[in-house]
Amino acid sequence: MTRALHRCPSRAHLTGAIAFALAALLAARAPGAAALPLAAFVAACAAAPFFPSLQFFLPSILHGPRSRREVALTFDDGPDARTVGPLLALLAREGVPATFFVVGRRAAAAPDAVRAVVRAGHEVGNHTWSHDPLLMLRSARRIRHEIVRGQQAVAEAAGVVPLAFRPPVGITNPYLGTALRALGLTCVLFSCRPLDFGNRRFAHLRQRVLRRVRPGDVILLHDLLPPDVAVEAWLGEVEAILAGLRARGLAVVPLSRFVGRPTMCAPASAPQDAAPGGAAAATHERRAALAGVARAIFAVSYPVLVAVGVPRLGPRRAAALMLVLLLAVAGRLRALGGGTLASAALLLAGAVVLDDSRLMLLYPTAVNAVLLGHFAWTLRTPVPMVERFARMQVPDLRPDEIRYCRTVTWVWVTFFAANGATAAALALFAPRSWWAFYTGALSYGLVGALFAAEYVVRKARFGRFGRHPIDRVLARALKAGGAP
Repeated sequence: MTRALHRCPSRAHLTGAIAFALAALLAARAPGAAALPLAAFVAACAAAPFFPSLQFFLPSILHGPRSRREVALTFDDGPDARTVGPLLALLAREGVPATFFVVGRRAAAAPDAVRAVVRAGHEVGNHTWSHDPLLMLRSARRIRHEIVRGQQAVAEAAGVVPLAFRPPVGITNPYLGTALRALGLTCVLFSCRPLDFGNRRFAHLRQRVLRRVRPGDVILLHDLLPPDVAVEAWLGEVEAILAGLRARGLAVVPLSRFVGRPTMCAPASAPQDAAPGGAAAATHERRAALAGVARAIFAVSYPVLVAVGVPRLGPRRAAALMLVLLLAVAGRLRALGGGTLASAALLLAGAVVLDDSRLMLLYPTAVNAVLLGHFAWTLRTPVPMVERFARMQVPDLRPDEIRYCRTVTWVWVTFFAANGATAAALALFAPRSWWAFYTGALSYGLVGALFAAEYVVRKARFGRFGRHPIDRVLARALKAGGAP
């Protein structure tokens, strides 16, 4: 079953092919409407990461057979040394197997906890090295590095190599499928999610699980201790969930039964690429790094290429040349992913079909729309985007800092909306030189200024200074200026 999953074309590829076919048909009859299927595909690529059940970017395991009264129990984001011992004791008393998708840096910090999980007979999966919530917006090289480093951390801690992977927050992209195939990993998501946001939304946990669970579900829980909650209280919720499953006649079975193969193995039997090393791996990493740099250069220089190319070559030729250049720096169609570079490819293809340069000018707007969607979506959750970043550096945020993070997330949402709208207005109504100056220079300056201003305000308000030279300079300057 897993091999079939790996070989299937993703729904993103099929949807993209349909979008291009529709655009080509419309170009002959209604040229003005030919861009609509391409725009719809870009919108689908931006929205799909928030709906894991669509399996838009790569085939994944979401649940087991619905005909059997079985479920699989999984815990994410650990190990947490405070909860591992009591949780393992509870699972042993109940005779329940579980799978722990561990974060690599936490496994490296608490190797005894991971070893205890394996010794107790439970399964271990890879949940990346750092649990970066925006990992799927990163480069293919960064994604692979996070997965490989997570594999190594688990192998060093417990002497096993995971064969199952779960991305942070369940978000995927086409880069992920390439990395998982190379490393021999299966993407395992979930079908019963109580939306506890890493146990930050702890109240009524049992009710949310038991209300949603169905036969065949992969249940997602977290084994991080909830803030300001005693271990006994959290363990009581888990025990109540197990009792509720038993009352419904649902047996908890190992996740490997749903996956169709073991979810971990000894290092000697792991796929060779799962522990990269030697000259071949080094060459692969160098090529990936160069490809990432080339894509970044293309993205940054995009406004200049449009401003210079269109007047000299015309929209169709300039767009065709830029599309060829984009495919060259991407290396292959799969490397375009489902995000900003895919948007660029679709808009350039539309410009070639319609011979209209306005489509080329909408790329910066598409980038801002993707970022706006990511940040705005997290505002509907208890943990907005800026707080997720902040907790990677400062896990023990105070209530006033949490409120500040939500406010800053709103600031970024407003900025992306204004920046995207400005870029769109300049694309449609202003001279191309104005658009090129704003999108190629001024907007980057505004991003940098916003980052810098927020950084200074945060340090002045909360006074959490690190050892970085900038922090030391700010600490002296703010104290000299009378800041608390």
